[in-house]
This record gives sequence, structure tokens and C-alpha cells, in this order.
Amino acid sequence: MDDLTKEQVNSLGKAVGLDIQDPELTEVAYNINALLQALDDINPPGVDAIEPLPIVLP
Repeated sequence: MDDLTKEQVNSLGKAVGLDIQDPELTEVAYNINALLQALDDINPPGVDAIEPLPIVLP
């Protein structure tokens, strides 16, 4: 996955009502991209092909 640009992060912020100013925008973009990379690392390829087990409660 390609990293999100500062403009994309700013657009996402505005979509949820956040106005991220330029000094913080670089840090926010870096943190979001790091989070997305970490999430990508815990979802190995092919994991979506495994059928989940049903949850049975007593």
C-alpha cells in the first residue's frame, strides 16, 4: 500500500470535522501511515480466505 499524502490526510480529517494545520499535518500523516503499515503486517496474505469459526456462548 502506498503512503497517504499530507493532502489525503488533510481531506480525511476534514471529512470527519478536523482541521489539521500544517505543522501537525506532517506528524499526523506519518503516524497514520505507520499505523496502516502495522495493520498490514498483522494481516498476512490469504488470511481472508480462512473461514471464521462461529462464536458459541453458553
